[in-house]
Amino acid sequence: MVQSKRLKPVHRVAESREQTAAREMGDSQRYVHKQEERLEELRRYHNEYLERFHTAAKQGMSAIQLQEYRAFLAKLERAIREQEAIIKDGRNVHQLNKDNWQQKHIRTQALGNVIDRYKQAENKAQDKREQNEADDRSQRKSK
Repeated sequence: MVQSKRLKPVHRVAESREQTAAREMGDSQRYVHKQEERLEELRRYHNEYLERFHTAAKQGMSAIQLQEYRAFLAKLERAIREQEAIIKDGRNVHQLNKDNWQQKHIRTQALGNVIDRYKQAENKAQDKREQNEADDRSQRKSK
């Protein structure tokens, strides 16, 4: 079996691994995007609740209401910080997945290039054999 054909299964495995890595990278990118959307929702909600707090404070409120507003705002702020940490972790995972995909992609390309070089060498050798056979036939005819 010629070298280019022996490497085909290896190349197919490399392509499969690259595709898996690409899916993982896409999944992690979508996860980060979804978490960023959640963070924006939390921030919007925090701002809306803060505006309501200011409006209610201007109209006057009891100490208990003030405490409840502040406690809820503190919970929202904690949720925002936690969501920011989730996004940071998600971005780290995405970067690892991206690096993994790039390594797999480079390997797949390298194998493809090796196979192409083998095919070129095999074609050149085949052309040379055919030329030699043609030369032999023409020499036999001339004798």
